[in-house]
Amino acid sequence: ARVLAQDASAAAAAADADAAAAELRQLELNLQYMTITAPISGVVTAPPVEVGELVGPNTPHVVELADFTTLVVETDVPEGRLGLVSVGGSAEMVLDAYPTKRHRGKVVDINPRVNRAKATVIVKVAFADPIEGILPDMSARVSFLSGEIDPATAQEPPKLFVPGSAVVERDGEPVVFALSEGKAERRRVTLGPSIGDGFELVEGPPDGTRVVANPPEAIDDGYPVAERIE
Repeated sequence: ARVLAQDASAAAAAADADAAAAELRQLELNLQYMTITAPISGVVTAPPVEVGELVGPNTPHVVELADFTTLVVETDVPEGRLGLVSVGGSAEMVLDAYPTKRHRGKVVDINPRVNRAKATVIVKVAFADPIEGILPDMSARVSFLSGEIDPATAQEPPKLFVPGSAVVERDGEPVVFALSEGKAERRRVTLGPSIGDGFELVEGPPDGTRVVANPPEAIDDGYPVAERIE
């Protein structure tokens, strides 16, 4: 009878050990569920959830990460000019935060859908060189190039460009007609070397000024102009 009692006690102890091991495995599994591993290396760009908050499948996000080494610039390209852009083509980018610094880029994606409301297509341009100090959602201006620029040229300050179609001669000097409140405004310009289908603007209207393309002979200061975006 004593032997049977000892066997029963040993069996009960073994059962308790198995139950404890099973509970340990479940606790370890639960602990794994509480550890979230990011799928990428990156920088936290939004505050994570607070300690004690409940999260689940319907939680929008636990933490927001950004991989700053793979940032791209998204720009709207008018559909009338889409034929000038191709995947793999070269581009140059200047960020509003760093207006004196140029960045080389490559077109990596052209959205297959046209935004009919704006008549534009989203084009993504990747940085060709290592980037520093660039943050998500910064604003940038993109110029699509016919050829690649070398790294040394990219280190030079950005140059202003004026389309050749906007430059005409008046009184023996080159001028452009800027658009101001629906009217033309004559501006004298000093031109540098030709760049593609235009010229480097050494002196003239400031960056961002809208100019009249192919101005007629009759145009002068105050001439009414209707803006057309192509």
